[in-house]
Amino acid sequence: MPTLKWEAKDNNDTSDFEIKDPMHLQTKEIIIDPGFQDSINEELQIEDQSHNLLILGENKSIMKELLSRFANKIDLIYIDPPFATGGNFPLKINIGEGEAYQVVPSYSDYWKGGMDEYLNFLYERILLMKKLLADTGSIYVHLDWHVVHYIKLMMDEIFGIDNFRNEIIWMYPAASARTRNFFIRSYDTILFYTKSENYIFNDDPNIYMEYSNRVKNALKEDEKGKFYYRGGSHDGKKLSRKVYVKQDGIFPRDIWNDIPYVRANTAEYQAFSTQKPERLLKRIILASTNENQLVADFFCGSGTTLIAAEKLGRKWIGCDSMSHAINICRKRILNATNSLDLISWKEKYKNPPKIFEIKHFKGKQNRFDLGNQSLINEPEKALEKGEPRFNFKVKQDKDSIIIILSEYIIPFLEFVELNVKNKINTFLDWIDYWAIDFHYKDEVFKPIWWSFRTPKDRTLCSKSKIYHYKKKGIMTIAIKVIDILGFETVQTFELDVK
Repeated sequence: MPTLKWEAKDNNDTSDFEIKDPMHLQTKEIIIDPGFQDSINEELQIEDQSHNLLILGENKSIMKELLSRFANKIDLIYIDPPFATGGNFPLKINIGEGEAYQVVPSYSDYWKGGMDEYLNFLYERILLMKKLLADTGSIYVHLDWHVVHYIKLMMDEIFGIDNFRNEIIWMYPAASARTRNFFIRSYDTILFYTKSENYIFNDDPNIYMEYSNRVKNALKEDEKGKFYYRGGSHDGKKLSRKVYVKQDGIFPRDIWNDIPYVRANTAEYQAFSTQKPERLLKRIILASTNENQLVADFFCGSGTTLIAAEKLGRKWIGCDSMSHAINICRKRILNATNSLDLISWKEKYKNPPKIFEIKHFKGKQNRFDLGNQSLINEPEKALEKGEPRFNFKVKQDKDSIIIILSEYIIPFLEFVELNVKNKINTFLDWIDYWAIDFHYKDEVFKPIWWSFRTPKDRTLCSKSKIYHYKKKGIMTIAIKVIDILGFETVQTFELDVK
């Protein structure tokens, strides 16, 4: 079988996947629906193996770390990796309650070592994904014209050409394309492979494509159900017969032209340039997993895979190297009940999110990713002046407490881009998310109340709801604030509950 060769390929040693000096993923936050807050302290165990996971960090290191727990256990992997385009992709950071925003680079798709570096990057990671994938599992790799021809050969080598299932063409309109130098490019390619011949694939009516307009207009109904007339002829005579339909649509072909890309006026829009639509992941997840099975996305970005898995009753793991992306995912999961249901698309999703953990590598926190570097001049020098902090007021009435944010202080304000500072009207405009853990302990933040901004709802509460303690004594309270620059600040204090 033909194989792909590139510089440094032969240096990939699979024994390197065994962790010799583990860095250990540390739980930094556990988020549970406030309806369970009465039991959050006593009954929630962070060692529980069933929590969904959102992980900040470099995905190769994360996957190595996950091997001890998840080898051969992930039922579906979907990835939307860089496409080797050579460009920078933007992220729109909204500011305050109005329409102000700042566009920053979210990630660079430039490869200093060219195609060889890119191929090696993806090869190392797909080898790890195969180890994590269950024997009955599937993997979908989302690409475009830049590299799909290379990665097809790579996937044939890693998973075996006999385990190739589909080259899915996702077609979308290219209304803004103005080129007349070549035919307009208006589709992505998704490579679908399985780990073995024994794999999960469901004939689920919820993945079906709509009938063509011709068929929909021709549909009629009688006592037996819906039907249309199919024409034909015999011996020169025109014939027609009733064809009854059992489903509201047709089983999907490998060309998907019924799922639009995400526009700014859609409910799911996250201001993330490479965001994929939830309905795309809906079809993939329903086809290749059953309820309660595990879905992973190691380039999770805006969190589309995670929210789709959440809504469809699957467990999930997502990771990204960018702190802004992790915050978008966190808010998107918490805001699920304000989004659309994936089965009944015109209705609101009704279920609160299941417990999920946010993890990172202990002692390995990069304060600056590509996004916030572009908002702060000389970031390392700026931090010499100190990190952001906030002031707050506490209103207590015996066993009840309200917390009010009163000030947000950025010591290195002179280093912040002028374009950003000019868009700030009040101290709250700096803040994107804040939350409170009323029972803080063991350095794990378990918020019971939160307020955050989304692209569609720019309001932010400066005052928490009333929290009632059920026990008396000295309580430690932690407040977390995440600002538009990407900084995450936690401050704690003690309260005597009487």
